[in-house]
Amino acid sequence: MCQIRIVSIFLLFSCFIGFSQENFISRNWLRTGVVYGFSSQNTYISQDSDYKYESQIFKLSNHFNLSKKERHSWEILVEPSYYRSKHESFNYWHAFFTKNQSGAELRDEYMPLKNMNEYALNLGIIYRYNLNSNWSVYAMGNVGPMYMDTDTERMKKGFAFSDIFGLGSNYKVGKLSFDVKTMIRHVSNANFQYPNFGYNAVGFEFGMYYEFK
Repeated sequence: MCQIRIVSIFLLFSCFIGFSQENFISRNWLRTGVVYGFSSQNTYISQDSDYKYESQIFKLSNHFNLSKKERHSWEILVEPSYYRSKHESFNYWHAFFTKNQSGAELRDEYMPLKNMNEYALNLGIIYRYNLNSNWSVYAMGNVGPMYMDTDTERMKKGFAFSDIFGLGSNYKVGKLSFDVKTMIRHVSNANFQYPNFGYNAVGFEFGMYYEFK
């Protein structure tokens, strides 16, 4: 998984830099906008009851044309992102506590509710199907590097990866477009540090864009 993530990020960066050298940005920058969202470990899919994990999501979203043919198109996604997250541990017998001699002290430190800041650069690919000139639906996937500033029983603070898959719809009105999508997000550090039990979340994002094309 670690190798797949690193290779994916490298390929996306290489494509973006290569296209930029041919004035790709000025010719193929489709839209730029802001995105707000919310995700939770138990939004509407019941997951692991060991912990609580929820995030407010803020993104600067940029889409670049990769290819387009009739109703079908592919895009590169570049999204600097900030997640204001909350985490709380519910499992007194979590492995992080039971495998450590100072488990009692760790429980006191790690089980209470914590606020966390996450900074990510989401890099991804979008497949879009244009229903008509204004309305489209799409699927997107990305993997991006991120930094988390808080230790928990599930993850060590520091470098990690943010993986997202989403399904959405976009409606264009003149030079503006409005976007809504549902997404699944996984966060882990690919075993660069311990612990690395990771987080999972499901949520919704809403965006407003300025359309260049």
